[in-house]
Amino acid sequence: MLDVYELMNLEDELRQELDNSMGHILSRLNREDKIEELLDLLGLSKLLHVDSGYKVQTNGKIIIIGKSEIAANIILAIAERFGINKRRLELHLEYEDAVKFDFRKTQYDPTYSLIMVGPMPHSAKSKEEYGSAISAIENKDGYPPVVRLGSNGLKITKSDLKSKFAECISSGLIQAA
Repeated sequence: MLDVYELMNLEDELRQELDNSMGHILSRLNREDKIEELLDLLGLSKLLHVDSGYKVQTNGKIIIIGKSEIAANIILAIAERFGINKRRLELHLEYEDAVKFDFRKTQYDPTYSLIMVGPMPHSAKSKEEYGSAISAIENKDGYPPVVRLGSNGLKITKSDLKSKFAECISSGLIQAA
């Protein structure tokens, strides 16, 4: 691990190298089909994604997926308290459900408004070249917005579900009714 001084020197040297060689570096990465991989490692995948014009409807289905600390009937009751009809919810509350769930069915599908995720395995059907299915749906175009449930790591709890429903409604991600 580098100390602060070494890190600052590396930053200066890296900045100078990138300024001088950016065109060459991008050309090589493009030829080797590794630009997306690099941007993903840097947390800058959004730079490659062009807006397709696809817009998610705010009154569609809401997927809640991942190992739940609370029963399905409690989740449905919480949603109804926020004016969200239980028919809009698609619940996959077992850890293994996420392994089998094909998130690609939600891509560019206007019937889905939101995906709320709790604890789930990294290795899942839809993860493709990403480190996890969550990363894939967060970074690829055409998916509904993703909301991570839990404040310290992924967790589906009553209080966090209430908080996230309130945030999603107030921000306009989803509508009540």
